[in-house]
Amino acid sequence: MPDPQGALPGRAPADLDPGMPEAGRATADDRRRSRAVVLVSVAVLALSGLALAFFLGTRLRPAPPPAPAPTSSSPTPAPTPSPTPTLAPAPAGPVPPGTYEWDELGGGECIDPFASPWDREFTVVDCAQPHPAQLVARGTFPGDIAAPYPGPDALTSELNLLCTRPEVLDPVAAGQYGDLQWQAAYPAGEEQWREGDRSWFCFVFRGSGQPLTGSVAAPV
Repeated sequence: MPDPQGALPGRAPADLDPGMPEAGRATADDRRRSRAVVLVSVAVLALSGLALAFFLGTRLRPAPPPAPAPTSSSPTPAPTPSPTPTLAPAPAGPVPPGTYEWDELGGGECIDPFASPWDREFTVVDCAQPHPAQLVARGTFPGDIAAPYPGPDALTSELNLLCTRPEVLDPVAAGQYGDLQWQAAYPAGEEQWREGDRSWFCFVFRGSGQPLTGSVAAPV
């Protein structure tokens, strides 16, 4: 009766058959040896690869990064010294009638109209005609031209003396007015001072708003 697994009763597998011819067993042994040789060869190659990798790893190093290109360091430039300001010359004496920039007046001019000593332009008129104000004196603050800006308080303190000196007004002409007042203009900022502006201007007018007639400035 056939075996349920398909093998005949009492028969061993062919490669275990003791009755197998010598040639068959030799062929099987050769296959096993060949397979062993292949396995050994593969193992030898693997070991050789590891040895080669180790050898290369011990001999090869990553290339060092390139040295940075030399840079030329330029010396720090020395600070440029601030130039010493120069004073602009003031006109000699009063200028004739006409319209002028504030720094073109020389002192003694009669002004019409007059709004403020800080106006940028002034119209000079003949002092014989009624006028609201007169520039009775113009001068320059004394001291070192390179000195720092002293500030408005220090300058107005000086102007209290400069604009009320006896030699500023003609006592006879000014004596006919009992309401004379004065205002002054001066370098009001550090920038003007650095540019060499050292001028001061003293204006007189009547507190009542009435006009002046004739000059009240001291004769030159």
